[in-house]
Amino acid sequence: MRLSTGAKIALGLFLVVGMVHVRAQDEEDVEIFDVDEIVEEDEDYEIGPSSDIETAFKFVDYDDKKLELGEIIKVLFLVSNKGDVGFNVTHVMASLRSPYDYNYHIQNFSIMPVGVLVPPAREASFEYLFKPDPSLEPTEFWLTAEIFYNSSEDRTYKSAIFNGTVDLVEKSAEVDVRKFFKYLLMIAVFAAMGYGGYVMTVGGGKKKKKRAPVAKKTSNDEPQEEEVFELKQQKKGKDGQAAARRVQRRKTSKGGKKKK
Repeated sequence: MRLSTGAKIALGLFLVVGMVHVRAQDEEDVEIFDVDEIVEEDEDYEIGPSSDIETAFKFVDYDDKKLELGEIIKVLFLVSNKGDVGFNVTHVMASLRSPYDYNYHIQNFSIMPVGVLVPPAREASFEYLFKPDPSLEPTEFWLTAEIFYNSSEDRTYKSAIFNGTVDLVEKSAEVDVRKFFKYLLMIAVFAAMGYGGYVMTVGGGKKKKKRAPVAKKTSNDEPQEEEVFELKQQKKGKDGQAAARRVQRRKTSKGGKKKK
């Protein structure tokens, strides 16, 4: 028995909503149901966007679209209903694909059931979380995020939230301990050199110049020289005895003065 189109759509939505994996940050990849496979293709039926629905998105903390591997990425998206009928947003899904072959899936993220009705001339905002596999190579990938919704006329649509390239980058490294100590050592060396220069500059100005010691003459210096001179004269002959007596008298007179 051939099911009607409406029954097939209802069956497909039941399977999607009944999935266990409802959060996109689950580490394990989950199977993504392709609505085109759930609903048999007819010539008069093709899933695509509704002209009454507009979407907008924002990567939280990643405005430059450089997403960190292994980190939970948060996407905020807005669904605006410009039509006259309500639309029920059923689920959101996303996947990473090869930038060279759109049909080649690199990583499929979890399907997130939504089940929110957006009335005519109204809008609703949603949050979607996913985590790029940390084992992926940090390079450029194609990211596709889509919402699926149906109208009160029992027709299913899908619109892209984001469909473009992103850069997957390695997680920001923690502070390198070796570099930290290297920089710390350099700072300590420069600080020590600066302190040494300061001490030499300031302390050097306060030091007094040492004067060379000056020999002090004693009162005995001159008599000693005279005695030597007179002794030399004594050796020469003529007045040697007279000179010896004079020397003896001087010694005697000095000795008498010291005793007093």
